[in-house]
Amino acid sequence: MACSVEKSTIPSYIYVKEFKLNTNLLTQGDTTQDIVDVWLFQNNEFKGSFGLPTYIPITEKDKHNIKLRAGVKRSGQDDQRLQYPMFTDYDTILPLNNLGSDTISPVVSYLPNCKFPLLQDFDGNSSFFTIYNPKKGDSIAKINDLDAWKINNNSAKFILADSTYQLFYNSKELSNLPANAISLYLEVDYKCNDQFFIGLFVTPLVGDIKRYPVLTTNSTNGKWKKLYLDLATEVGSEIAKTGTGTTFQIFFMVQKSGDPLVDNTHLFIDNVKLLHF
Repeated sequence: MACSVEKSTIPSYIYVKEFKLNTNLLTQGDTTQDIVDVWLFQNNEFKGSFGLPTYIPITEKDKHNIKLRAGVKRSGQDDQRLQYPMFTDYDTILPLNNLGSDTISPVVSYLPNCKFPLLQDFDGNSSFFTIYNPKKGDSIAKINDLDAWKINNNSAKFILADSTYQLFYNSKELSNLPANAISLYLEVDYKCNDQFFIGLFVTPLVGDIKRYPVLTTNSTNGKWKKLYLDLATEVGSEIAKTGTGTTFQIFFMVQKSGDPLVDNTHLFIDNVKLLHF
């Protein structure tokens, strides 16, 4: 009795090395990004997410609509990956053949309905941030040396005076932020050798200002990292409690450590963006 042998399907492959981001420098800031995953849709059907760079096998043949979405780490967490909702999709038609391999170099942009109520790159004269209650010697220095995010462009360096324990760097007041869990993200490039903190000052129409810590980061071991901090829940819950007239300030905070306390914290930030729909 003869045995039937089922032929295995030889897949085609799509190779995606990295995404690139296009921006309008004046209205959307620099092209800095940390896209770590690709989410693949084939003929509008979700096929999976893959860490970059990657070869993606596809068993179907002939021409197909391939849609790629950029994936990032939500709030810097390795185990929380999401399709970043602020970017466009990369959309193309590919002829997929046996033993074929197509290299795709996807380019994405911010969606046209993205709003940027806060945009700070430290290269111009204007600033969206100020030091809260500064003491003599407190400063945010602009540096453009080897410590900067991009050499010959300014980044911000935090410097604490001898008499300062904590330094708060606060944004301008932000009003009319979206509630109801609408996408709201803080993007920032940073480099630090110790913990620093990101949070919100919340000012309701009636009542006292509240300090709302959101995230504590750890040392980056001398490397620049990018953060996509999801603020939708925090902002939405505060608006629900205190009303639509509530205003917010984003803060970065560093503090001295050791015994005696010394300013050994090195924090640099750049390309700060708050964006929502």
